[in-house]
Amino acid sequence: MLEIRQQLIKTIEPVLQTQIQTSDMLKNLSLSLENIAQPLLSNFRIQIENIISPALENFLESFRLLPEHTQVALLTLGNHGWFFDLEMPLPFLWELENALNEGDTTEAETALVDYFRENLQSIENRFTAKFPHRAKIINSAFNAHKRGEYELSIPIFLAQTDGVCYEVINQYLFMRVRGEKKPSTAIYVDSIASDTFRHALLSPLSQPLPISASKNERDKSFNELNRHQVMHGESLDYGTEINGLKSVSLLNYVTQVLRLDDENET
Repeated sequence: MLEIRQQLIKTIEPVLQTQIQTSDMLKNLSLSLENIAQPLLSNFRIQIENIISPALENFLESFRLLPEHTQVALLTLGNHGWFFDLEMPLPFLWELENALNEGDTTEAETALVDYFRENLQSIENRFTAKFPHRAKIINSAFNAHKRGEYELSIPIFLAQTDGVCYEVINQYLFMRVRGEKKPSTAIYVDSIASDTFRHALLSPLSQPLPISASKNERDKSFNELNRHQVMHGESLDYGTEINGLKSVSLLNYVTQVLRLDDENET
């Protein structure tokens, strides 16, 4: 038995020796590769950091400026009687802003008319889902709009916009802060930190815009949709599809930003 074991050991010994040598060789190779790769990896990491760091800095800077950029763009739209739909992609907002700033008003208005025409039903559905107690009135307004009876629909859209503002934040859009030009809804907006995206979204409710311009703020060349002129019978030519869609855009905007804000509070 001992003899057999010794023979077996003699047979296996060369194999074990070869494995040990192979293992040592692989360890040495691994160390060599590590020594070679380490400088390469370090250099690669530095190169990647040099690429990513500026890109990340640019991204963070863009993100930091987003509230300001958004506010400027929303007010640009508001000064032309239009209001942003939160379902729109932000790049579309930038495109509209650029077109309006470059004097391409027709191009911007065509895009906005097409957008709100296509989304009219979904806007109506969203409104009635959020304010079911206003559904009967608002459905009548949308039906009048679809029939082309804009003289009937626009006053209702404007009245319901003010009603929603008062219902949600206890302030009217078409009333002014005493002694100031700002709408009373600005009292609410100004209570929110000015450097936030939330404040930027609400900014059209804190600034005087053509839709709420007073008599003293409207010169002879004024031709924008204006709530006072409509509701007090001063304007006799407000009944157009574009003005109808502008008033829909305002109603939709107020519904979205105030209900969104209200939900964030709860």
